[in-house]
Amino acid sequence: MRLILTEDVANLGSLGDAVEVKAGYGRNYLIPQGKALLADNRASKELQHRLTHLEKLRQGKIALAQEQAAKIKELQLEVVRKAGQGGRLFGSVTIRDILQMLTDQGYDFDRKVVTLHAPIRNVGSHELTIRVHTEVRVSLSIKVIGEIEPGAAEVAEETAEASEDTETGEENPETVEASAEESQETETGVETEASA
Repeated sequence: MRLILTEDVANLGSLGDAVEVKAGYGRNYLIPQGKALLADNRASKELQHRLTHLEKLRQGKIALAQEQAAKIKELQLEVVRKAGQGGRLFGSVTIRDILQMLTDQGYDFDRKVVTLHAPIRNVGSHELTIRVHTEVRVSLSIKVIGEIEPGAAEVAEETAEASEDTETGEENPETVEASAEESQETETGVETEASA
């Protein structure tokens, strides 16, 4: 079935494109939704007039989408998540989280317009793409900040200090004093046994 699209349809074409689709898809979805018209000679004049009108509308939508894309590009998105010692997140930052941040900024998008280049599971900056219009895409960076639990940070510091001391061969002054006291106690214990 040959149709002419009256609006942009994802994974099919854009406004004014003549496309070949299966009959059921055209009859049951595209034509009733007003997304396409039959490409026959009867509707040719009407279609040409309608296409010029729709093309003007399309240009206006693209201009609005480009303005919106410029505003979105200036956004600084940051999210704080609990993370482990290596900067690995407990969980991940999902498209739903990103959409919630965009909604908080005043932008309302469908989840299908956000494309993550890779799953966000680590602390740092990550790239994503937002499709504002079928012809307008904007790349955006999101900064993920790791929140480490306070008790875990102290334990990690102590562990790191202990490993540094053993690597450099230095002993902690507290452990030197404790070992010196223990050796004195054992020497005095040996002397008292020998005198008895």
